[in-house]
Amino acid sequence: MAKKIIFDKNYFVLPATHHILTVSAFIPFCMVTAYNPALIPESLGFVRTASFYLAENYPILTMVLGYNPPIVHGLEAVYAAYLCSNAGMTTSTTVKWVLSTLVFGFSSVLLKLRPYLQNAKKSQP
Repeated sequence: MAKKIIFDKNYFVLPATHHILTVSAFIPFCMVTAYNPALIPESLGFVRTASFYLAENYPILTMVLGYNPPIVHGLEAVYAAYLCSNAGMTTSTTVKWVLSTLVFGFSSVLLKLRPYLQNAKKSQP
């Protein structure tokens, strides 16, 4: 039997740690590689070399990986705002979900918020 969930209009959790670490490293790397790989400090060695290699040998892939995440995360943040608004969550909670989704993407809205809202809705009489 499913555990009964009581809806909390202040519910907020961050994504899993591995999602936070992956996105925090990958998105900036892709964006800097797409815009200007020379911005990566020489002290990062292999990361800088990989950035130049990708920019020179795979420019289209680099542009796609550099330009699309901000657009996609922006759209996901709008979806998070829509879900929070429809669920009747507080303004501060909605802002937290929107910012979390803007930075971390689907791991916030699809893996944390939407399942919570669906389970809470099922539990209501």
